Amino acid sequence: MGEASIVAIIIAVLGIAGGGGYWGYKQFKREAPVKKRDADIAVAEKSQQMALAVAEESRKDVERLRMDVTYEREERQKLSGRVDSLETQVREQNRTIQRLREAVRTFNAAWDDLTHRWQHYRSSEHPPTRPNITIE
Repeated sequence: MGEASIVAIIIAVLGIAGGGGYWGYKQFKREAPVKKRDADIAVAEKSQQMALAVAEESRKDVERLRMDVTYEREERQKLSGRVDSLETQVREQNRTIQRLREAVRTFNAAWDDLTHRWQHYRSSEHPPTRPNITIE
């Protein structure tokens, strides 16, 4: 094999490789937008799936919060009823305390009167009337 045939073989190999490379480049150039579009579509689908998953979790969180708020409202209403009941009891007990204080004042006044005027009441034919105190 001579130098010319080696050069011819090298040129042929380079021509085939270069031609294949050129045609590969052309094919890549033609397919690149399609592959990019396919990749963009895949990314968009994945993003859509992620957004749907996030939205679904958010919906579940909102439902849980709604149930919690409903439960808290019911508990608050129960407590409000209990507080109203306790306020009523406190008012009744305050009235009872006021009546007891008035009864003690009346008793003290009657006792003071009895001790100061003991001699008069002792010698009198008509004793003083009993203080009228009603405690419920």
